[in-house]
Amino acid sequence: MKIPVVVIGAGACGLTAALAAKDAGQDVLVLERDASPSGSTALSSGFVPAAPTRFQGGDDSAEKMFLDVQRKNHGTADAGLAKAICQASGPTIEWLADAHGVPFQLVEGFLYPGHSVERMHSVAEKTGAALMFYLSKAASAKDVDVLTSAHVTHVDEKSLRLERPDGSEESVEYDALVLACSGFGGNAAMVREHIPEVASALISATPATRATRCAGERSSAPRSGI
Repeated sequence: MKIPVVVIGAGACGLTAALAAKDAGQDVLVLERDASPSGSTALSSGFVPAAPTRFQGGDDSAEKMFLDVQRKNHGTADAGLAKAICQASGPTIEWLADAHGVPFQLVEGFLYPGHSVERMHSVAEKTGAALMFYLSKAASAKDVDVLTSAHVTHVDEKSLRLERPDGSEESVEYDALVLACSGFGGNAAMVREHIPEVASALISATPATRATRCAGERSSAPRSGI
């Protein structure tokens, strides 16, 4: 089986990427290890920082957001990447609202630590579970194929293998791959190697994510794509 775009992970990142691929006219398959789309998003507040958006109704900009982000991390983040994320944040929130019916609103009366302007956006319920509901609804409306209980066990540059709960395996070829299966927080060895100062910290994630983040961490797939 060959799919133009494959997304590993059906949290907010994965479903947003899948919607973008669909809007670009691509067939897309989302693979999710859990029994239903959730990811760490469902455990969060679902707040998304973005600027500028029409929901703010004030004086904000992507540049102001970028400066706040860099000030908060003391300039340790990759400036190019941080700026690109800030510049895309506002248009992404408005695109999800206008094209896919995600009912975002500004979280008023809450200044997120390190930010100089109110720019956190959420759905009315103010939960990540509710945000996932709307994103899943949007994905369904766009006929995005989401395969749950699909454990990706191997990834290379053009194909992957996945395992189903009954032990059966399938292979999928792709033209483009999006790794939206979070970071390596569930891999204790990688945490000790790369960020030893938080090696003993607890991770807030779904059981599947805590068990193993992403097959790409132990495969030959390049780690610089996402």
